[in-house]
Amino acid sequence: MTSTRTSAALALLALCASGCFLWPQPSGTPERPTVLEFAIEGTKAVSGSELAAHLATQPSGRKYLIVPDPQSFDVDAFANDKRRIVRYYEARGYYHARVESADVVSAGAGKVRLRIRVVEGPPVRVTSVEVAGLDAAPEAKKRLGKLPLGKGDVFTEAGFDAGRAALLAALTSTGWAKAEVEQRAQVDPTLDEAHVTYTVTPGQRYRFGPVFVAGAAVVPRSRVREEAELEVKPGATFDASELPKAQARVFDLGVFGGVRVSQGSPDEAKQQIPAVVSVREAPFRTIRAGPGFTFQATRWEADAIAGWQHRNWLGGLRRLNLDARVGYAWLPTLLNPQKSGPVALFSADFTQPAIATRYVDLNLRADVERGREQAYDFWAERLRLGTPFKLGRLVTFVPSVNLELYELGNIVTQAAVTAGGTSAPNAQALQLTTCPGQDPSLCLLSYFEQRLVFDFRDDPINTTRGLYLALAVQEGFSVKGNGASYLRLLPEARAFVSLPFGFVLAGRGRIGVLSGSSEVPIIARFTSGGPNLMRGYYNRQLSPVLGYCPLTPAAPGKPAACDPNNFQYLPVGGAGLIDGSIELRFPIAGELGGATFLDFGDVRVKAADALNVSNLQYAVGAGIRYKTVFGPLRVDLAARLPSTSGQPGVEVLRLQSAAGCDPKATTCRSDLVSDNRFHHDPIVSFHLSIGEAF
Repeated sequence: MTSTRTSAALALLALCASGCFLWPQPSGTPERPTVLEFAIEGTKAVSGSELAAHLATQPSGRKYLIVPDPQSFDVDAFANDKRRIVRYYEARGYYHARVESADVVSAGAGKVRLRIRVVEGPPVRVTSVEVAGLDAAPEAKKRLGKLPLGKGDVFTEAGFDAGRAALLAALTSTGWAKAEVEQRAQVDPTLDEAHVTYTVTPGQRYRFGPVFVAGAAVVPRSRVREEAELEVKPGATFDASELPKAQARVFDLGVFGGVRVSQGSPDEAKQQIPAVVSVREAPFRTIRAGPGFTFQATRWEADAIAGWQHRNWLGGLRRLNLDARVGYAWLPTLLNPQKSGPVALFSADFTQPAIATRYVDLNLRADVERGREQAYDFWAERLRLGTPFKLGRLVTFVPSVNLELYELGNIVTQAAVTAGGTSAPNAQALQLTTCPGQDPSLCLLSYFEQRLVFDFRDDPINTTRGLYLALAVQEGFSVKGNGASYLRLLPEARAFVSLPFGFVLAGRGRIGVLSGSSEVPIIARFTSGGPNLMRGYYNRQLSPVLGYCPLTPAAPGKPAACDPNNFQYLPVGGAGLIDGSIELRFPIAGELGGATFLDFGDVRVKAADALNVSNLQYAVGAGIRYKTVFGPLRVDLAARLPSTSGQPGVEVLRLQSAAGCDPKATTCRSDLVSDNRFHHDPIVSFHLSIGEAF
């Protein structure tokens, strides 16, 4: 049934793409007919689509790929567009360009097709570039490097202006704050030559003076000044490029609705220019409340969410966040609940700035959670003490110590069945060992963690270019026989490349290695899958799984049978991980965009098996995004690709009695061992979420 529905949906999508079910473009009037097509021929030196985007006349299109968006033909606008084309070429160095023909062809009643043919001609090239007066500013000359417009280049107005901007940037970043640059170009279209001259008047060289703060009422001005002076240092050589950096630093304090850092009036006697920081304080308190819903193949959940934040609690820019989430969860779904019950999370997060020096803060976070997973239910108390280091706006380093205590209930238990699917009468039950320790119902996860992040993205929400590098290291330790000693490494890299026409090529990759005791807690092991990871699987489903039959009471002295239809699979994590994605994002119409992607990944019990790239699983898919103030609303559909051995799957493990188990006990702790087979989930996954995948 699922296969039939999928095939029908794909067929319908193909028909829509071919235009069979699209509404036709409406007809216009004889005076203002509808433009069905607008073609520009003969473009070689410039992009035809970019040229067309600068014109008033546009072809009819479609909103959201379906709804007609008719464009009317205007004779006067079309005539002006011919002049715009010639001017467009001149600005790019083609002074001989001309419109050879401009045809308006009838396409029926009230409809036309337009066609313009362009003859570009040869370009005008730069024969000489002269910079006069720069020798008086040797530091600026050293900083300048190569000008954007050089000898032999096609003369463009953008390159001509960029040369002046580059000279001014070199001057104002090396102390010549009031420098002037005059530009002049002699263009001779008959010889296809252009002579370019820049005349520099450096003026006086300055240093940074004192930093003045305006607009701060509650926040101490000394704190604002201290943050700005990390970039704008009094007495240092004036550098205009440091002003926006100082502005960003002050804004990152998180208590201002607006920040502007500008240069003040020069002190000619002292040869100083002060920096003026103008701020507008925002409300320090924020209250948030609303509903939350989760719909996944393995979990449905409905929540009420509330939060309170104070960004200047008790003064000194101390920050306190209080958050609460209360709801109800159904596993796997509300329509087929195998487990259900209330869930909740209460958290408090406190940050004390400048605990040691201005570069080191103190962060304390505490959580209490009531959770339900497929393998167990739990109460959790978590405590984290961290010291974030301010290494710069682009670099984050956060060492921390973490203690997490889990009180477990309803742990997966199964009768010790034979290969034939039955157990001996009154057989001892095997219990999943979720965590090493003396008490099977208590799990302590204690570890040191160091997180290092280099973030060079242009925007963390709607990224179009840049690089993101991260490394997370955990060192687990035991406390009085509880917990485990382990080492967990998880490096990650993301890259974004901006392409023409609003396209963005994005890629990411992670490698995880977990070494140490074989009894590393399940909650510390690796899993993958979900809307932000390997989209061929649902959340945490790309993982080794425990295959088991739930323990059911049997009559005394009678064997317990395992019904194959009741067999269940629970993700238990692995010691090795590889996953990643390659995604092409593109605009469709207005705030609507789309993406196609290839995801890959694998999680194995043994790290070496996961690092073997021949074991990788792949998924292809497509999705749509709609930009909102909260980030893109995203819908993705993914399908896993078959491997050489058939349909890809995940390792299946089984329970085996642990060494030293008391034979008189009704239940026995157990070990996870390979069952020498694989479990196969449905190959198609559907994801709905907010925010890009990465």
